[in-house]
Amino acid sequence: MTQKIFPTGNSGTKIAFDDSWLVLDIGSGHNPHPRANVLADKFLLDDTERSGAAVVLPVGKSFVIADACAMPFKDKAFDFLVCSHVIEHIEAMDDFCAELNRVARGGYVECPSKFSETLRHPPNHRWFVSARNGHLTIEPTPNGYPLGWFGKLFFSLYFYGTRQVTGRDVFPFAHGVPQPFHFFFKWTRTALTKLWIAFKPLTYMRLLWRGEFSWNIRYKKETQ
Repeated sequence: MTQKIFPTGNSGTKIAFDDSWLVLDIGSGHNPHPRANVLADKFLLDDTERSGAAVVLPVGKSFVIADACAMPFKDKAFDFLVCSHVIEHIEAMDDFCAELNRVARGGYVECPSKFSETLRHPPNHRWFVSARNGHLTIEPTPNGYPLGWFGKLFFSLYFYGTRQVTGRDVFPFAHGVPQPFHFFFKWTRTALTKLWIAFKPLTYMRLLWRGEFSWNIRYKKETQ
């Protein structure tokens, strides 16, 4: 069997795909994986979780509207699946993880790391996710910015002038400022984005598995 390497996820992690594999992209949204044979997304028209980006449907790809927590595929229907920046949005986490194990013989899951979520936390991200030795540890995120005003400032700088700040609790400058200050904020955003990629062991959670992965959810104990 021959293989071809594809940069995968927002991190651009290089993964070798066998030519014979049947590949599923779960939550393909506006950035479908080029190697995927089948694309699946819960929302075709509602782009709320994609921050306003429309679904992309490449010619020649099969597209299925499906809930990742209850997918309409047979057990082990796919040789490999890609799930990039979806898990942090999920509500029924146990069902979601069980479905990934059920429908594929292996796969790759990526999302912002706990460090990343703490530093620049979008309010529609519901979980901190960490990976170690094929095991996911998952914790609910707090409401608001975990780092308070500093987190709000970092978020405002990182997503300056992008769709991510629309309707969000950000500093006013994040929506855009007049020149010449605009160029300073634009440069800052570009620099932060490059640093994010450069330090991807810290900024991205990446799980590559064969067979099955394990997980546990840690809910914080309520204090009285």
